[in-house]
Amino acid sequence: MSLIELIEHRKFRPTNPVLIQGLPGLGLVGKIAVQYLIDQYDPPLVATIVSDLIPLPDGSAGVRVEEEDLRLASIDIYHLKREGSKRDVLLMTSEAQPVPWGQFRIAERVISYARSLGVNLVLALGGYVPGSPRIKGVFACSNDADLMKMLESYGVKRLGGGYVTGACGIIVGMAYIHEISSACLLGTTGGSFPDPSASKNVLMIVDKIIGGRTDFSEMDRMIERERELMEELRRAAREVAEAEKPKEETSLPYHM
Repeated sequence: MSLIELIEHRKFRPTNPVLIQGLPGLGLVGKIAVQYLIDQYDPPLVATIVSDLIPLPDGSAGVRVEEEDLRLASIDIYHLKREGSKRDVLLMTSEAQPVPWGQFRIAERVISYARSLGVNLVLALGGYVPGSPRIKGVFACSNDADLMKMLESYGVKRLGGGYVTGACGIIVGMAYIHEISSACLLGTTGGSFPDPSASKNVLMIVDKIIGGRTDFSEMDRMIERERELMEELRRAAREVAEAEKPKEETSLPYHM
């Protein structure tokens, strides 16, 4: 039997709260988005979930050494209140997703905790690799027709089929079972590299849902650094390809 322990660091009563999940996934879109809000606003940590179902980032079990502190791998939940927001936010993140066979149990524990705080909306942020690089923007799927209609009014495109895998899809499915309105918000991405541009697109939709305005100046710098890195990688790849081209044989002309 697996261990799942939720440690409450403080008691509080949020106002009309929404739970926003951002875990590592395609392009790290959800992780970057939620971590950006945490870094920008420094909200208090209100709960931690530790479990043998939550690995370290490399997939192993153990502890992280942080100066004089030893930390088990965990899912952390923060309470964000910000000026101009219509509702409080519970920000949920981790350095790794739970192992596949434990994701339902972890999601169930998170939803149970969220319900105890009055959460009536769950948003799971993630990445989406479309069939064509020309397809850009934010896609969504939802169990709530009114919520989906609102998202479409913000320019979000409806996901017409397929699957949302991993923790991003499972927590939305668990919310549906518990009759909590929920949606996956997925920024289009190449998927292979961290994509702060896709994270920004998703966060702009989050701003419309919860109210208030995120300061994206630091994220814009992240986007520019990522563009420069990608250009360096493309340039290096071109140089390698050029160096590996077969050389044309040259010889002196002669006649019989």
